[in-house]
Amino acid sequence: MKGKMEKGNTMKKMKNAKRGLLAVATLAATVAASAGSWGSAAEIREGKMLFERNCASCHGAQGSGPGVDWKKKMADGRFPPPPLNGTAHTWHHKPELLARIIREGGKTYGKAFDGWMPSFGEKLSAAQIESVVKYLHSLWPAEIQKRYDKQFQITATSHITHKE
Repeated sequence: MKGKMEKGNTMKKMKNAKRGLLAVATLAATVAASAGSWGSAAEIREGKMLFERNCASCHGAQGSGPGVDWKKKMADGRFPPPPLNGTAHTWHHKPELLARIIREGGKTYGKAFDGWMPSFGEKLSAAQIESVVKYLHSLWPAEIQKRYDKQFQITATSHITHKE
């Protein structure tokens, strides 16, 4: 009888240890996912929702792009929408310019865009546009986030100056 009780206690301890490890792993994954993220979890969630509603149809799910070479002109002479997930040039631009491109659309860059990207300034508030930019930042690999943050002096609580 004593052996069965000890075995039962050992099994309970193992289950509790597994639960503990799972909790630690979940916490570690959450911290790793948010490490280097610019903005609050709520801002990132809002940016993701706004991106999915307004941007994903052209820029692809999670900013992966439309699946064609974004550096080659299409048959109509325009460039396709670039990926925004860190695999193209988005992270080369300061946050204010990214916000301006979202707000004003393709006219921001003139002939290169040929008005291809619509403006969202009438549809999204400055705070919503900032959430989208912060969501894009969250899609980039950690190394790119670090370089971007250093170059443009981004901190977890930085805000975009909407007067470029």
